[in-house]
Amino acid sequence: MSPDTADLFPIPQRHFLPDSFCGDSWEEISPVLNELEKRPIESVEDFEQWLLDRSELDSMLSGYGSRLMVASARNTQDIAVEAAYLEFQTEIIPQIKPVEDRLDRRFLESKFRSQLDANRWAIYDRESSLAVRLYQKENIALEAIEEERTLEYGKTTGAMTVEFQGETRTLPAMASFTESSDRSVREAAWRMTSARRLKDKESLNELFHDLVELRQSMGRNAGFPDFREYKHLCWGRLDYSPDDCLVFHGNVEKHVLPLLHEMDAHRQQCLGVDQLRPWDLAVDLEGEAAFEPFQREEEHVKLGVDLLTKVHPTFGRDLHWMAQGNLLDLATRPNKRHGGFMDTFEDVRHPFIFSNSGTTHGDVETLVHEGGHAVHALLSRDLEPVGARNPPLEFAEVASMGMECMAMEHLSHVYPAPEARRCTLQSLEGIVRSLAWIATIDAFQHKIYSQEKDQTAFRQKAWLDLRQRFGSVLDWSGLEDSLAWDWQRTLHLYEVPFYYIEYGIAQNGALQVWSRYKSNPEKTVIEFKKGLALGGSRSLPELFQASGLVFDPQGSQLKDLMASVRSAWKHQAGVSS
Repeated sequence: MSPDTADLFPIPQRHFLPDSFCGDSWEEISPVLNELEKRPIESVEDFEQWLLDRSELDSMLSGYGSRLMVASARNTQDIAVEAAYLEFQTEIIPQIKPVEDRLDRRFLESKFRSQLDANRWAIYDRESSLAVRLYQKENIALEAIEEERTLEYGKTTGAMTVEFQGETRTLPAMASFTESSDRSVREAAWRMTSARRLKDKESLNELFHDLVELRQSMGRNAGFPDFREYKHLCWGRLDYSPDDCLVFHGNVEKHVLPLLHEMDAHRQQCLGVDQLRPWDLAVDLEGEAAFEPFQREEEHVKLGVDLLTKVHPTFGRDLHWMAQGNLLDLATRPNKRHGGFMDTFEDVRHPFIFSNSGTTHGDVETLVHEGGHAVHALLSRDLEPVGARNPPLEFAEVASMGMECMAMEHLSHVYPAPEARRCTLQSLEGIVRSLAWIATIDAFQHKIYSQEKDQTAFRQKAWLDLRQRFGSVLDWSGLEDSLAWDWQRTLHLYEVPFYYIEYGIAQNGALQVWSRYKSNPEKTVIEFKKGLALGGSRSLPELFQASGLVFDPQGSQLKDLMASVRSAWKHQAGVSS
């Protein structure tokens, strides 16, 4: 790490746990939990210190678990790492959870609870009440099994490679070929990638079937009619309901789909094809060759740093600091988990960005997206307790998607003018297409988990019905098998069920950020940072308000927001009104 960035985000000093504490065994953790359970509390000051000491322990355990998760994602075939991760998730965590429940109850029953500063502890109070409500001893073993089974998805998809143009390539590395101006090349790349996924469709289908049954049991154990309502509360969604999600789907259908169809009709016309096919969605509309803005990871990082710096100098500085501190792993390679994420090592309060990137502008967008999460983590790193540093997902994704939208306004500073215009069009189209996909995936989960039985035939019909409802004008003739199993490429369905509507609610917020940024960038960034600095210490409506935004879980603002996107898209595409 360079001298100019080494001391930016120092590791916090411990006040409760010894420096030697690691958190890798129950023998080490158990005495600490026992002390917290038995400690005398004689005043509100004692009570608050007890809470802060518990937070320090939670931070240490979170950091240890995050490092194991990251290590398993970086190499899905590392048997030793997998064994350590599974030991933590299936042996240690199940022993911790009953004690955590007793600590939650001790908090709720304390006579000093009402004397705490509500401005600081209100969200913690609300979340503790929810945790006690949802806790079920019977679910601890099921959660451990679920954690173990979800690793299978990453191992299966991480091992997927294809032989294309004389080289063995990972599926993320195939993305650049879908941008080829030669339609035969991008078709061949798409078909080969799809065929490789289909080879594992039966094993992935069986895995999903098992996960659904397991999760339905969790919901029933907790006294809910199904997993859907149970998981909605497990995600801490106290500011909107499952029914709000269904209204959101309807607003996507009403306000987003017409623009998607307009974009696809324009694309079909520009490409001069009779039917738009799945391999026609990424190619340049003017027939230019595939654009690969970087080849090596250091070039990838520089583009991300430059874009974030244009939005605000400290944002670029933060990403540079992460690169210097080995807190990035971006390049694709075999046996690396698909997708991208940012996770925080809470023991040191440092973010880590993981992705499985090719060489496309979409990969630059992913880095900017995860960079937004990292900026969020760094802005809120001084908050206590640990939960105050963890924003609700619907607002966490505003940080990442809002950063993407603001960075989109600066593409001309990092790319040649034609490519900047091309990538702006790609980003605008991507926003619209992603909203339709978000509605599809979320609605799919609502259907699947509202049923008593998870049956393949029902699931496939539900999927095809939803693709018809939220789909574009794509021609899938001859590709029916690929379409029917297309849901399997969404890792959230396997690894983090019902984590998807957040992207839609957050895109709504991010487009508000973008609209405000275009007219007043300085004020927008100030308010953006103000909201992010609150971490998870306020409710969702309060976090949105602090950022100058409106919390809109039903998507009622999509009509006006899509009008702004349409206007920007027409300007960039040269489409007459």
